[in-house]
Amino acid sequence: MKNLLKIGFTAVLLFVSACLYAGENDFSFKAEGVNKKSVVFFVNEAQIMEVSIYGAGNEVLYKKKINAKAGSTKTYDLNSFPDGNYRFKVVAQSRTAEYNVLIEDGDVQVSEPSITEAFNPAVTIEDGLVMLNLKNAPKGSIEVQVLNKYNEELYKKVYDDDSKCIKRFKIAGVGASALTFVIRTEDAEFEKTVQLN
Repeated sequence: MKNLLKIGFTAVLLFVSACLYAGENDFSFKAEGVNKKSVVFFVNEAQIMEVSIYGAGNEVLYKKKINAKAGSTKTYDLNSFPDGNYRFKVVAQSRTAEYNVLIEDGDVQVSEPSITEAFNPAVTIEDGLVMLNLKNAPKGSIEVQVLNKYNEELYKKVYDDDSKCIKRFKIAGVGASALTFVIRTEDAEFEKTVQLN
């Protein structure tokens, strides 16, 4: 009887609540109905997600990494939160979704998500060339530095917005067994090591 009641309660929540989906259904986000101050995550596929809640002053109120299973849910109770504006940030793989959440008179209102793709430069070897893909780079300049296994600098250049594409590096005659590419953007730094032999 308890299981039937739980299933019935879950079904009612699913039908009554409005659901917002982020991106291509990589993860979804759901706010429960009227007079309930809670937020529910529905995860369509297994992935590691980082969930953060920020206050109006951009202070971190909650932050946790979740190893979510496909078809799972996670509920966040907002009853201890006073009325005001909050921001939920969900990072999953290379995607970030941000939702503005307004708590007012016991009601929760959730905005449409703002979705951004994270920049993750790809480094590949093909026909004696190391190729660095900067096509999806964020706006602003990007610094590319190439180091040998002794961390000696072999190459360094700053690229502007107009020159973001695939960069090719000829590796013949370098005499190194591995090269480390350090790519710096305004907000992040990536390090990729390529084994040559």
